[in-house]
Amino acid sequence: MQVVDDMAALVAANLLRLRKNLGMRNRDLDQRIDPEFCELFGASGDDVDAMRQKLTAYLEELVTRLPAELQIAARHGLNIGSDAADVNLTDRIDDLAESLVCDARTARRRIDKAFGTLAEHAASGSTLLSGAGHGGSGWYIDSFDVVLRLDQETPVAYERRRILVTAQTLDEIATSIDVPRHPGQDERIELHTDIWFGGLLAGRLQESTTNFQTTVRLPKRLRKHERHTLGLIHRIPPGQRMAPRYVYVPYRSCRHFRVVVRFAPDLRPIRVWRHDGVPHSVVADGVPSSHLLALDLANETCAEFVDLVGGLSYGVQWEFS
Repeated sequence: MQVVDDMAALVAANLLRLRKNLGMRNRDLDQRIDPEFCELFGASGDDVDAMRQKLTAYLEELVTRLPAELQIAARHGLNIGSDAADVNLTDRIDDLAESLVCDARTARRRIDKAFGTLAEHAASGSTLLSGAGHGGSGWYIDSFDVVLRLDQETPVAYERRRILVTAQTLDEIATSIDVPRHPGQDERIELHTDIWFGGLLAGRLQESTTNFQTTVRLPKRLRKHERHTLGLIHRIPPGQRMAPRYVYVPYRSCRHFRVVVRFAPDLRPIRVWRHDGVPHSVVADGVPSSHLLALDLANETCAEFVDLVGGLSYGVQWEFS
């Protein structure tokens, strides 16, 4: 614990020195940071230009992990980004205050909070996740939100993915979904998929009797560290029964997953339970776990998960009477 605390203090102290005057655009950058800090991004002994390049890349990886508002605060505080200019700290804080619609004191607090979070991430070794996985490399899932509506004529899943690019450029991605057979069902499994927003349909492929892959052409070429949000809508054809569960098994890195299931008021389950990183065989057995979930007045239940482990199952399962 002491090592982590010392590391966080080291990073925090250097960030505070970095933000003074012109931030990352200071000409005497090498005089503002500690040698121990330089070791974190492999710039020991480099000249100022090489050090600035390596430090910028290191900080960009940390900044991309922050929530959107803190990203803006960190970039203003450090003076990094494509629009960085020779602007002093006071003016950058004023610009941030205008952007966030707050006063300068609040803007400075946002920078302090962003810097504190950056230091924590650096101390824990947190950097960009791997962009490798099923369906191609170069991106990972920052957040995955699903609303499954069972109160419609046929089950409909609204999926919203926010991805983060790890490749130099990215033009398209591929996603897949399994539609497990309902117990006793022998007929052919089908699934109708539409682009909700954030891209163009580039291809569909049924990789097995129950797995469906969708290739999405992105609306523009994305570059490294960019985020993009897209949505898909999956519909089970009328008459085709759905297995009583929505479970996500990640085959690429995913930081956050949230699923909401809305049941029909005249067909409420007798019990609902969550799976938080279990083998698929546990899901297939269909035995209720001790992690029971309640339904609210809108006949909805919700489950959230963070830092998902590839190959394990996360989601919601239910049982009707």
